[in-house]
Amino acid sequence: MDWIKPKTITGSPAEGDCYLRRQYINDEFWEKIRNNEHILFVAPRRVGKSSVMKDLENSPEGCVAVYQNIESDRNQREFFKRIFLLLLDRLKGHNRFIKRVGQWIKQRGIGEISAEGIKFESKELSYKEELLGLIEELGKEEDLRIVMMLDEFPDVIQAIAKNDGDEAAIETLRTLRKIRHDKEFKQFSFVFAGSVGLRHVVATLDRESLINDLAPVRIDKLSDPEAHELLNLLLNGVTMQMGLQERDYLLDKITYLLPYHIQLMVEKCDIILYVTKTTVITRQDIDKAFDEVIKEGRNFNDWETRLTRYLVKEDSKYCIEILTRAAHIEGYTIQDAFNHSKKAAPVTGYKALLDDILIKDGYLVEENGRYFFLSPFLREWWKNRHPEFEIED
Repeated sequence: MDWIKPKTITGSPAEGDCYLRRQYINDEFWEKIRNNEHILFVAPRRVGKSSVMKDLENSPEGCVAVYQNIESDRNQREFFKRIFLLLLDRLKGHNRFIKRVGQWIKQRGIGEISAEGIKFESKELSYKEELLGLIEELGKEEDLRIVMMLDEFPDVIQAIAKNDGDEAAIETLRTLRKIRHDKEFKQFSFVFAGSVGLRHVVATLDRESLINDLAPVRIDKLSDPEAHELLNLLLNGVTMQMGLQERDYLLDKITYLLPYHIQLMVEKCDIILYVTKTTVITRQDIDKAFDEVIKEGRNFNDWETRLTRYLVKEDSKYCIEILTRAAHIEGYTIQDAFNHSKKAAPVTGYKALLDDILIKDGYLVEENGRYFFLSPFLREWWKNRHPEFEIED
């Protein structure tokens, strides 16, 4: 028997038959774009921001939407070069813009563009200035809207601050705000997203005012009907058979219904059945899949490494210690979190770390002054990674 596997994607963003579109998110997004707003996606980690943005590249008539993960950009020059070249590359596929952009490039004396590609002169370019000039030129096309969706943008701002200095990071934010506000750039919209909170990163530069114009679009976990719809999508026509009761059990096991976690569980269940040469999933198989996903760890390691990478040492240490306590102590109290901050001495205020990092990025939820892990997956993994004896009085 040929084994037909589920249509799961647990690495790159989900697309096509593997992606469950939530139309209300798309509708809210395009409504804000039509109102000339610039957007900040607000969502916990692993909720599918990148997949949503990839889907939004399928833009309506009169709009050119461009998505790019820019995490690898390490300095200001790389960042502006990326956007400039990305915009040119996307426009060369639109015949109506090639002539205008080609004439502009020729007038600037920097090269030429055609449907076949882009050729630049060998001279050094100021990509920031060229980008501003290009966007201004495109603004003359009254019936054109360009939407630039930049994934992992907070990472880049943090990298610029580290490699070029805080002032370069602040200048980058100012330039982007200029594009958002000056009338000559009115046909251009920015959309930002990232796995670490942009507001926290900008707060470390003491320049929150440079992003306070961004309109939030929230992406939450799946509802129960949406989670079942995703299961239908993933399991349609596959060898593995999962009854309705087992589907309910799997979703109850996950509890916090992130698309990524559902895909992980379906993928692991399929592997278990393939090895045992059976086709019908049981609750015991689901329990085994849950345990194996946690033990493998590779799907959860970055929840911890991101804290150590993006926070100063004292702050990351405090966050990790709070998470360890919340994992082993059901309903860890805000009073205890405050008391521990007096001992751990984080650089950032303890409440800001709780609210802006651990809650907003999807680690914890607060209920009546007590903190709980949002995801049983993450809680069990954290307990396994950080045993209870690590907790010091």
